[in-house]
Formats: sequence, structure tokens, C-alpha cells
Amino acid sequence: MFSLCVTCLLHVLPCSGASLTPEKLAALRLSADEMSLFTAVVLVSADRSGIQDLKSVEALQDKLIRALRNLVMQNHGDESATTFTKLLLKLPELRSLNNMHSEELLSFKVHP
Repeated sequence: MFSLCVTCLLHVLPCSGASLTPEKLAALRLSADEMSLFTAVVLVSADRSGIQDLKSVEALQDKLIRALRNLVMQNHGDESATTFTKLLLKLPELRSLNNMHSEELLSFKVHP
């Protein structure tokens, strides 16, 4: 399930000196729908290698970010702008963790 992916990455691949922890993510009090959209934003990245249709990926990424922003605005009231900003600031570190996780999985396939 997508909503578990981000939390799993934080538990399985802790980075030394990482500023992002499961507790910090939980403190944002995201709904299951918000966490699912956030996870999709983390996973859909136009800067991945091997992408053949960059414009389509960028368009999908933009739609996901807009949907996440709208949902956060709807659910978090006065704190919505701060919550959305905090989510965006977590993207680079989570994408890095996702890439590390992907590399680990590939190494299992190559070296059983």
C-alpha cells in the first residue's frame, strides 16, 4: 500500500544525520488520503533515469502536487500553508531514501 511506503523507508533505511524521522512525519497528522498523495508525489519524479516521456511525468507530478495542496488546504485549516510547506521540504530527503531503497532491492536481484 502506498501510504506505508514512506514510513517504511524511514524505518528501514535510516540515514546518519537524517533530519526526517517517522515521528516528524507523524506530527503533521496527515490523513490516509494525504499520506497516499504525498507518497505518490515522492515516487513520481521527473528526474529519475530512463524516463522516456519527461513531459508526461512532469504533468502527472504537477497534478499530484496540486491535489495534495488542495487536500491539505481542505483538511488543515489555518495550518494548511505551513503543513504543505513542511511536506514539500521533506521531498528531497524522501526521494533520496527512495533511491537508496531501490538500489538495495536491485542488489538483491543481482546477488541472491
